[in-house]
Amino acid sequence: MTNWGDKILAVSGDIKDYLLEHYNVDEKNITVTVNGIDTEKFSPDIDYLGLVKELGLSFDTAKIVSVSRLDSDRSQSAHMLIELAEEIAAIAPVEIILVGDGNEFDEISKKAEAVNSRYAKAQGLNTTDAQNPRNTKTNNTPKLIHLTGQRTDVNRFMSMADILINVSRSALEAMRAATPVILAGTGNQGYLGIFDQSKLESAIETNFTCRGFPPTTKEKLLPDIKKLLNMPQEERAKLGIYAREVIISRYSMERMAQDAMAVYEYMLKNPVPGKGRSARPYNIVISGYYGYHNSGDDIMLQSVIQNLQALRDDLSLTVLSLNPKETRATFDVNAIHRFNFVSVFLNLRRAKLLITGGGNLIQDETSTKSLIYYLWVINTARRFGAKNMLYAKGIGPVNKPSNVARVRRALNRIDLITLREHESLEALSQIQVEGPKVHVTADAAFALPPVEVSKEELTKMGIVKPFFAIGLRSWPYNPPDLEQQVAAFADFVVETYGYQAVFVPMYSKQDVGISYKTMSLMKHPSILAEPEEQDFNKARGIMGAANFALAMRLHALIFAMEKGVPCVGLVYSPKIRQFMESMGQNWYMPVEETRAETMIQYAKDIHADKDKVSADIYEAAGRLRALSAKNAELCIELTR
Repeated sequence: MTNWGDKILAVSGDIKDYLLEHYNVDEKNITVTVNGIDTEKFSPDIDYLGLVKELGLSFDTAKIVSVSRLDSDRSQSAHMLIELAEEIAAIAPVEIILVGDGNEFDEISKKAEAVNSRYAKAQGLNTTDAQNPRNTKTNNTPKLIHLTGQRTDVNRFMSMADILINVSRSALEAMRAATPVILAGTGNQGYLGIFDQSKLESAIETNFTCRGFPPTTKEKLLPDIKKLLNMPQEERAKLGIYAREVIISRYSMERMAQDAMAVYEYMLKNPVPGKGRSARPYNIVISGYYGYHNSGDDIMLQSVIQNLQALRDDLSLTVLSLNPKETRATFDVNAIHRFNFVSVFLNLRRAKLLITGGGNLIQDETSTKSLIYYLWVINTARRFGAKNMLYAKGIGPVNKPSNVARVRRALNRIDLITLREHESLEALSQIQVEGPKVHVTADAAFALPPVEVSKEELTKMGIVKPFFAIGLRSWPYNPPDLEQQVAAFADFVVETYGYQAVFVPMYSKQDVGISYKTMSLMKHPSILAEPEEQDFNKARGIMGAANFALAMRLHALIFAMEKGVPCVGLVYSPKIRQFMESMGQNWYMPVEETRAETMIQYAKDIHADKDKVSADIYEAAGRLRALSAKNAELCIELTR
């Protein structure tokens, strides 16, 4: 049984690490997915009125719920709750509901009976009903502890709960029901406490098992319960809303099913080496704006490489880069100079597939020269018989009639196009591209796991409190007073909301100069998060850690909004407007019309209901994340 098979689908990174440490498993054969939750079955809208009546619960108490097997190695938290029950009841009117069965049930029942009896006597109540923990008869004698035994309607308990105490799948299901959760495990699991944004990274690392953290104790559990019970209802509700959005964006059953299907289909169509597949690698050339130290393009390249390699392990990838040595070292793939035309020619001759992407390369707004280069690569690959794919592309604008004709000829002869927005589909239609298969997906960056930046890293940069991220770029059509308008807006944000102002260049060649000029016009001090040439994830992590952002570049907006950060967008290209609308956000303006007073009003509107705005952004990002995963899946289908 521990031979594990040819492919492994692990539900967390720590399970993958366990397999690598204890078994002779090739890391390339492991695909990490999520512990998917049925987002329809588990919901805050599930009706639990019948459950309250069935169990004889009060409508006036806070419900603390634990759902787990009551076996000797899984019942520690249940024992602790019983032992703490009377202290908890002294804090606020509560009822503790223990859902589950196991070999410890009888012992736990006796302990619960004793507590219920003492509690009833202390209240001066009849103790008859309080002594039967399985009693579901409605009566006027409230019990402090209820044991339900085995249940199949766990979703009703999750919806009813005001606090859930558990780990792993039970915690994830409660989070989907917008229930505040205390992550408290037993046995080899540990204790993380009240789940909020500060616990997200640690919880994800262990798949919400708290494995490796210090054990649960009554001394840790009681203060957290007290904190939640004393917390204002609106603050507790915010914890539940945040937990719910984490599940929607990261742990949906649909995501888990897609991951599983991708592995199954891969195995059916690609026998492992020695069992039917040729030992020769499948050669793919990747063309794009790579090697320029542009964080957005480097992130897209990382996404293409990682997602393709996760789905097929016999790929030989070659990237056309301005800095091939650095690209090879950073991404662990082959790379050649994009302007070494002899080398490009020879690699396209050997390639079975050319990928052009991602980003917005099929346009002449920047220059006709760059458009001709990318079309030459596409046409050369086709002449050698390689398949051709545009990967998560933006299309247009293509303005010159001669360029429209060039694009039409080239794109009508390729095999597959995936687009990051519907407007690019309309652009293809206007150019009269009708030959290839076309799918509207999402930007490749969304298909990468989230990046977190630590408090220590932020402190080293001088970021010591909540901050406001600003991402600007030089552009020929920027208004002459752009920096002055943004500086006035940034000063307002600092004064009104107490944020630090942090400028985040995405592409040092175009972004650092305009950032410094804007900083010099501000009344308040600000910070420049200097780009590091080989650390393209730094900008992504900083944008995602912000409380609020203003950005011109598409990937600055993506990096912020994938983490639920509300943004104001400056539209220098149609792709900015299109992305903001795809996220359901209307706080943007043409860069030519940038005015401080308009941005200030946007900031006021956003901060009037910032938690709701963030939740909406999280939900939209989750949809785009699922669509982005299809880019690699469709690409791999093309290699069959």
